[in-house]
Amino acid sequence: MPTNPVWLHTGLARNSGTVRASVGTLVKLGLLHMKMAAAPRTAYLLLPGGCLGRCAFCPQWIEEAKLARLRWPLVDVERVVRGQELFERVCIQSTLRKGFPSEIESLASLFRGPVSISINPVHRDILQRLRRYAERIGIGLDAMSPRVFHRVNKPGSWDSYLKFIGKAVDVFGRGRVHVHLIAGMGESLDEAIHIMSSLYGMGAEVALFSFTPVPGTPMESHPKPDISYYRQLQVMRYFLSEGIPVEEIGSYDPDEYKEAFLTSGCPSCNRPFYNESPKGPIYNFPSMDLLRENWENVRGEVMAAVEDLRVHSHGKVR
Repeated sequence: MPTNPVWLHTGLARNSGTVRASVGTLVKLGLLHMKMAAAPRTAYLLLPGGCLGRCAFCPQWIEEAKLARLRWPLVDVERVVRGQELFERVCIQSTLRKGFPSEIESLASLFRGPVSISINPVHRDILQRLRRYAERIGIGLDAMSPRVFHRVNKPGSWDSYLKFIGKAVDVFGRGRVHVHLIAGMGESLDEAIHIMSSLYGMGAEVALFSFTPVPGTPMESHPKPDISYYRQLQVMRYFLSEGIPVEEIGSYDPDEYKEAFLTSGCPSCNRPFYNESPKGPIYNFPSMDLLRENWENVRGEVMAAVEDLRVHSHGKVR
């Protein structure tokens, strides 16, 4: 355990002062050595201890060391604290288990600068305590409709999540609550557009993910979303975020909104290859440089996606 006295006052002591970190975070800290096509701008941390949830798309309840498509090794928290100035933001991701609110509060209190917390629904008083240490919060609604929410076995209820999002906006403020949505889990385009529109209407932001089949999970055989469909959602998310009427999408050239295809989320969150292999297809580009290198192909995908939106809306999107 680290000798820093701060650990005497945190609930993390029972975890021996360790936390899980993404591989990219460890590489940037100098603890792992590998070539990266894009480096993370945010330090991504995950509370150890596993998860009591049994979401069909997530491996956390099956294998604690794994989240999404990659393993998250344990690291001494003090080492991350010492290296925090290498990053523009720290993102702490919680899991669903007893005592997680106090552990995430203890961990967040150790960092200076911008901190984001990704959390499951909690009481308002816990949100207010977390607000002392974090300026933004992420909420994993994940599913894009009540139907999909039930199908993928999310804990709790759809309505309880929507109420929690509203409370979070009250506590953190408009534009500081980032709701995670996973595209390609069986939702329709109409359902996806409806929930994104509703969330922006509530004052939340959308962090868009593409579904990634993970071996060993109940959804390991479910396909990735079609890239054209995902580009449609990225375009819709961007226009909603910017407050531009969706009817005007067709009047813009894709070159005018390239940033729509970068990773969406908190400022400085670029999640390099969280959803996909660097070999492609790349759903969320972690840097503008990488997007520019691939822009000719992406531009073609976007033009096709916008045309599909035109057809789908029967002329409402012009």
